[in-house]
Amino acid sequence: MMNSDDRAAFLAEFDVSRETSERLDTVILTLDAWRKRSNLIGPREWPQIWSRHVADSYQILPHIPETANCVDLGSGAGFPGLVISAARPKGHVTMMESVGKKCAFLRAAIDAAGLNASVYQGRIEAAPPSDADIVTARAFAPLPKLLEYAWPWMKNGAMGVFLKGERWNEELTDARQSWNFAYEAIPSRTGGSGVILIVRELKRGRR
Repeated sequence: MMNSDDRAAFLAEFDVSRETSERLDTVILTLDAWRKRSNLIGPREWPQIWSRHVADSYQILPHIPETANCVDLGSGAGFPGLVISAARPKGHVTMMESVGKKCAFLRAAIDAAGLNASVYQGRIEAAPPSDADIVTARAFAPLPKLLEYAWPWMKNGAMGVFLKGERWNEELTDARQSWNFAYEAIPSRTGGSGVILIVRELKRGRR
């Protein structure tokens, strides 16, 4: 069962329009219907779905322009891809996921909430060329590998907006052994010592 206090705490923390709130409700209801058969969210996670997963995704929205074309890597249960799409209806989100049952859920949530988004099913390395302004990811891969995945879009000027956990600084040091980039680490509003890591001007090569 969903914890209504958890949803209320999320709405109290963030400025969410009625239309976005309705789309998010539809996404979460769809996730509730799919989560057990598809192993999308663990049972211990569900009571904190709004404060742990929706809020963690929602906090990156100040870095996502209204009409941005986004690519979300390793979309899984739709965080942050579905949340971005629910809050940015004038933009577009392409969610990339290799697991078929997760792709089926993502498509069901997109259809139910009427989102301007699409799903690419397959390995990121095999994805066809596409344009993007923003590349996002959450709990997907260590930063050096994540930058390799994001390279097809970031080499053309896309900005990375990555939700990273408490080891972000160690990952940053590792990544700078192989990549040059500018970055900004913004303390997470929801993840303890985690950060929103903004990465720009990505280039191959050790600094």
